Amino acid sequence: MSKSQNEFKRFLVKSAQTLSEHEKKLANLILGAFEEVSAVGTAGGRRGRVLAKLIVDKGEAASPVLEVADDEANANDKEIVRLTKMEIEHFRGFSDKHTFEFNKPYTFIYGPNGTGKSSLCEALEFGLLGSIHEAESKRISTSDYIRNAISKRSAKPVLFGDTASEKGIEVKADPHSFEFCFIEKNRIDGFARVAANTPAAQQARLAALFGLEEFNAFATQFNESLYSYLDCVGERGKDLADRAKSIAGHQAVLNGLPLKAQAAEMRGSVLLEKYSECEDLEEIKATLIGFEGNGGKLKTNNIEIGRLQNLKMADDPGTDEVLAEADGLLRLIKEKAKLVEFLHKYKDQLSLRDLYSAILSNRERFGQECPACASELYRDGRLAVPVDPYNNAEQRLKEFDAALMAEKRIKEIREALNGGWRDLLSKIAKLPASAAIVGFARAAEVSSLSAEASEAKDAASIETFLRSVQIKCELLQALKDVTVTYNGSVEQSKIAIKRLEDDNLSISKDVEEIVAISTLIADNAKSQAEAAHAIEKFKLDNQELIKAAEAEKPGVARNFSYSIAYASLREKLLAYNAGLSLSLAADLNEKTLKFYNEINKNDHPSDRLKSLRLPTAAGDRIEIAFENGESCDALQVLSEGHIRCLGLAILLAKVTTERVPFLIFDDVVNSIDDEHRGAIIDLILNPEEVGKRQLIVTTHGEDFVKRLENAVPMRKYKETVTRIDFLVPFADKKITVKLESPRHYLTVATRSYEEGRTRDALSYVRKAFEEELNRLWKKIAARKLSAPISVGMRGPGQPDLMSLATGLHQFLGKPDVIVFQEVVPYLSEMLGYGEKHKLEWSYLNKGTHDEDRMEEFDAGIVRRMLETVIKLDDAIEAPQV
Repeated sequence: MSKSQNEFKRFLVKSAQTLSEHEKKLANLILGAFEEVSAVGTAGGRRGRVLAKLIVDKGEAASPVLEVADDEANANDKEIVRLTKMEIEHFRGFSDKHTFEFNKPYTFIYGPNGTGKSSLCEALEFGLLGSIHEAESKRISTSDYIRNAISKRSAKPVLFGDTASEKGIEVKADPHSFEFCFIEKNRIDGFARVAANTPAAQQARLAALFGLEEFNAFATQFNESLYSYLDCVGERGKDLADRAKSIAGHQAVLNGLPLKAQAAEMRGSVLLEKYSECEDLEEIKATLIGFEGNGGKLKTNNIEIGRLQNLKMADDPGTDEVLAEADGLLRLIKEKAKLVEFLHKYKDQLSLRDLYSAILSNRERFGQECPACASELYRDGRLAVPVDPYNNAEQRLKEFDAALMAEKRIKEIREALNGGWRDLLSKIAKLPASAAIVGFARAAEVSSLSAEASEAKDAASIETFLRSVQIKCELLQALKDVTVTYNGSVEQSKIAIKRLEDDNLSISKDVEEIVAISTLIADNAKSQAEAAHAIEKFKLDNQELIKAAEAEKPGVARNFSYSIAYASLREKLLAYNAGLSLSLAADLNEKTLKFYNEINKNDHPSDRLKSLRLPTAAGDRIEIAFENGESCDALQVLSEGHIRCLGLAILLAKVTTERVPFLIFDDVVNSIDDEHRGAIIDLILNPEEVGKRQLIVTTHGEDFVKRLENAVPMRKYKETVTRIDFLVPFADKKITVKLESPRHYLTVATRSYEEGRTRDALSYVRKAFEEELNRLWKKIAARKLSAPISVGMRGPGQPDLMSLATGLHQFLGKPDVIVFQEVVPYLSEMLGYGEKHKLEWSYLNKGTHDEDRMEEFDAGIVRRMLETVIKLDDAIEAPQV
């Protein structure tokens, strides 16, 4: 069973509660012909036509009960914790029987392209998942795909594994449990190759990464609708429908009449509720505008509006001014009386004023003599006469000035009294009219006051009148209050007018509504009669066709139900597919960020990420932020190589999160740039994360598998690593496998020494020493020690070996460095310290470089060097405080 079919069944199980009867029937039809349906897509409506034929041929008999729940059960009774063995025969490139043992934690499989590695990986894939991705993508049946070309036979591989309690039991295919046990090159390539950056492309990337590429294609290649591929109308029904177009308008009228009648009734009910005292609309109309259209409430309102509009605001009667001016005139009269009394004392003396003025005017001419009698006024500085005529004249003139001022003021008062009385008389004369305008109840008293004012002619009568005005203060205040009250009522009349006008507007609208309702009722009755007649005539003319259309309705109803079910099932499937990759990527942000940075640990620091967020909803993008930048779209800014690294990081995050017990890398490293491969080796062999589970790694990269093996310390190598080599065939096209042919330098060096190949042993000792020094250097760097290590380089490329060894030895020998001290003695021995001649170094060079003049090597020295490098390997891996 294909992955797509398995995933489709999983969708049906999860969606079963929401599926209608016809959706379940359609799902069973699709399951029954899954290969046929999945093999075609939307182009030319091919999938729609396939489904339409299934519905017509088998739709009636399709079961409405889904029976897919059992497929979700775990195929293995107990959880498989590791793989132990696989037997293959008549499978892809394997014609002969081969047994592969996976009895160690790590299995490293190497072989050039075309030697059979892919057949081995596909056998593992088929044994664990029950399907092969490559066969599905090429639309080849599994039985044809796995058939061996030489034997013309096909057989399923047999896979064995251990559970927590049992050993060597047969493993049954279980795609739900083992899906993420594979990390394939194709998945990472698929994640990186999508050119577009649309939401659909984002989904396609994640689908490819999680092995859902085929299911994503299956889910997204359903035609939008089946309506054009299924007969949802019927031939007779279509003919009848075409003919019925001629009466469609009449039918629409009939169909719409209930709503129109209901609308008219509801509109009438609103008016009747508003005028609850009336029985019907005609009575409401008569109440509002009268039977003749010119009476009723509307006429009453207009009469009142006319009355109110005739009311005018009254002017202020000026009573405050009258009182104030009368009071002012009385004060002037009082002031005048006082001044007259003052002048009376000087009445007889005012004639002497000229005399005194003449005396003063002659003062300079007469000097010390009296201008009247020529008497000497002062003698020896003393006044010689009883009174100084000049001083006396000055004093008298001052007294006369006050009297003159009083006389002047009396004149001014007379003028002010005359003018003020005229003004006051004018204001008082207006008071009767003001009282009449506002309807003052004491208007007669106001008129009497005005008459009294007119009769006052002389000063005495005027003064008497003014005093009576003060007494009339209460009357004048009452007139003012009445005026204010009157004006207030006039102001309120404007509001009343507005209210009446609004009422008239409402009356007009209600009358218009009554007319409209009456017209609607009449039009409905006319339309109903016309439409009913036309439809009855159509039925008589098409009796036979109507019967035929009725007979084909069951099939049409079936097709229509399936068409509706198809649209609904398709939407649910698309939603499930859109959320599937997102659900698989949930909660992977932290580990993906960690693994991505570890893969790129040798890149420039600016390429490291400080945050990463995988999509959580359809249309979301993968957001990243570099150490020195803001958030951005990962697939827009990352290179293709870094996108591949990101895909691998996501898969490793999924593997570790799901706690997958074993992991199969199928040529994955060949999708990754060379500069990242060393970091990947460190990552996948890290016993804290990826490397704590069983690993099966295949590759056609000879250098990579060599580096992979040598990353395992020698003391752990034998019990940790199984090496399998696929050899290039020379004689025939059969797969040739060689077991236990390690590329681990110390292992090969030991075997070469034991077999007497001393020069070869020295060559591998040197390579092992180089690898160990590089590993030691990385471990020192990983501890972020501040002291630098000085190395020399003879040219571009790797540092000179002796320079690197010397630099590391000097660094570890510093007093403040306390780590990796177990390494120092073995470095010293390899560098030949303490010896006169550095035999070890000479042997390393001669063992590596072939020379024309061959010489034999001392086996004891070679053995000692090999043992030293082995001890150095152990010391590097020793735990550090």
